[in-house]
Amino acid sequence: MLSLPAQARDVVVLGIFPDRAMLEVDGKRQVMRVGERSEEGVHLLSTDSRAGHVVLDINGQRRQVALGGRAGGNFQARESARAQIYADSRGSYTTTGSINGRTITFLVDTGATSIAMSSNEAQRLGIDYTRGQLTQARTASGTTFAYEVTLDRVRVGEIEQRNVRAMVLPGNSPHIALLGMTFLSRVEMRNEGQALILEQRF
Repeated sequence: MLSLPAQARDVVVLGIFPDRAMLEVDGKRQVMRVGERSEEGVHLLSTDSRAGHVVLDINGQRRQVALGGRAGGNFQARESARAQIYADSRGSYTTTGSINGRTITFLVDTGATSIAMSSNEAQRLGIDYTRGQLTQARTASGTTFAYEVTLDRVRVGEIEQRNVRAMVLPGNSPHIALLGMTFLSRVEMRNEGQALILEQRF
């Protein structure tokens, strides 16, 4: 009997890097390099981490898919948008997301009252934080001043939120942007095995 290769029905883009991407293919999480083809027939043609999209060949059909987006046919949509985040070797949950369509790395921090990032990161993302409201922020090293801004769009996995409050701290700290409670308070969080699941609230 002739054995035909499996065909992917559901592909979700979980992370985008300069030469690879993290995909969920039919529920199976995998990291693929540009040029690789999965056993389900998904071919990663290119990635653009700055623009936040990948180009895939899925069962012979070329698709451009944004970070958190999905492609494929004959699948049942989930009841709500979600993100699946795995702990690193230190037990921290870091993930690739986007702010206003630009890629950023987040550290999930339930102790942070809001999304927080350094002014260096804000400049890289094109955020004019100096137009924000000057306020005080508490950090691990004490109290400092910060700029309070409103982000148009914040995306993690399939979850996109609009008009999210954030704090911008002068300098290069925090080194990784904190995904704080101004985002996390709008989602349900739970652990499933090694993964932290975020699910959009209706």
